[in-house]
Amino acid sequence: MTRYRSLTAIAGSFLVATASILPASPATAAAPTLTWTPCGELPDEVRECASLQVPLDYADPTGPMITLALARIPARGPGPKLGSIVVDPGGPGISGVDEILTLQSQLSDAVESSYDIVGWDRRAVARSSPVWCRTAEQMGDYARALAAAQWSTDPAAPEVLAWAEQAQAFADGCAARNPELIGHIGTRDSARDMESIRIALGEPVMNYVGWSHGTKLGAFYIDMFPEHVGRMVLDSAIDPSLSITDYNRDQSQALEAQLMRFVDYCTASGDCPLPADHAAATQFLKDYLLGLPTTLSDPAVANRADVMAALSSAMYVPPDSFPELLDGLRTALAGDDSVLIDMGGLRVDPDSDPSNMLNALYAINCYDSTPTPDVSGSAQLAAQWDADTPIFGSANAWGGLRCSTFAAHDPVGPQRVRGEGAAPVLVIGALNDGATPVHWSVALADQLVSAHLVVADTDVHSVYPSFNLCVRHIVDAYLLDGALPPRRSDCPAD
Repeated sequence: MTRYRSLTAIAGSFLVATASILPASPATAAAPTLTWTPCGELPDEVRECASLQVPLDYADPTGPMITLALARIPARGPGPKLGSIVVDPGGPGISGVDEILTLQSQLSDAVESSYDIVGWDRRAVARSSPVWCRTAEQMGDYARALAAAQWSTDPAAPEVLAWAEQAQAFADGCAARNPELIGHIGTRDSARDMESIRIALGEPVMNYVGWSHGTKLGAFYIDMFPEHVGRMVLDSAIDPSLSITDYNRDQSQALEAQLMRFVDYCTASGDCPLPADHAAATQFLKDYLLGLPTTLSDPAVANRADVMAALSSAMYVPPDSFPELLDGLRTALAGDDSVLIDMGGLRVDPDSDPSNMLNALYAINCYDSTPTPDVSGSAQLAAQWDADTPIFGSANAWGGLRCSTFAAHDPVGPQRVRGEGAAPVLVIGALNDGATPVHWSVALADQLVSAHLVVADTDVHSVYPSFNLCVRHIVDAYLLDGALPPRRSDCPAD
């Protein structure tokens, strides 16, 4: 459920991912099982933790192994249990072990009473052989270099060359620091891990709720293991047939549309620093961003990367994020950047626990996709996309450069999924989602043979379980009783 500031937060220090790659397993081994124990490192008495060894490369099942970290919250009801639900909060790069408490707390009493809720850190994330390509400080430089190049269309401009150097350093770091892992971090690898988890749980089928990028993971599982599909919910979907370039283009359009809804909200507040006209407001914001520094000099002064990150993260969680963004813009224009700096989340906290979220996000997405355009091609895209999406388009066009020379790619690449023979599944979309546009949910539902599509009239990213009562009722009935809505349902706004 990618609805929190950690999407843009960078924390922690450099770790070596290969340290958690284990020697080869015996040639024959019993089916894996899980031993649940108290989670010593986690500050609660609700979660139980376990670990599971899986092959680094499923084509070589007796070769090196990696360890996946899992957590569960046992079903708390006195009645009959329905088994386990595996949850994935998205990203990719967000820890399911960390977020399981948040996810479980939002489920209906009936669902959490009937199912064990199981979260996990997918491979390359957090406690499960984390991929590290750059340090936290280097990732801050990386974000600022991208923001500096954002509106440049000359492939030979100094700021473009500086960004290209940063993008290449990320790709090189991924290969150099994760030599064994880097060729096995893809979403298809994680779908195979899900099947290993199902077997270790002793479940006959996979029951699952995945949000955002978790829908792509779930879709791959449905396509690869249709005979083991149980009750699976894919909320705020990604179209797995898209390349990174297509993904970035579509998301730019969705973010820009959400930004215009913020302009309308701002205008209606009666104390808006932006012009009411959309075109004028866009130009105002662009001029403001162009006037910001692109380096980290004064810690109290927002740079362009800080504000771009604040704008982007706010577009994921409207309308809850809009008051804070409005306050941040008002105070920044009055000389106090602290709110926008905090919203952006790009400043490194030396006292924070290490997180590899952005390293994993970029590395997994690059691996899953085909190579992206080079510097010249990215410059052309930046010019084209800037015409339609002046705030987010060129940034997303240049952002794809990180994948142009990435060390490894899924040999299958992006493709449509079908899931022939799978049990019925639910796909949820939000009509005005600023992160995963609703036509991605429609496309995924069209691809999956057994999908039932529910579209909610809401602006939020990740609808279930808290942001639309109609969706909540449909999903709960499906998870608890197997009840299915029509093949296409529309949920009104609350």
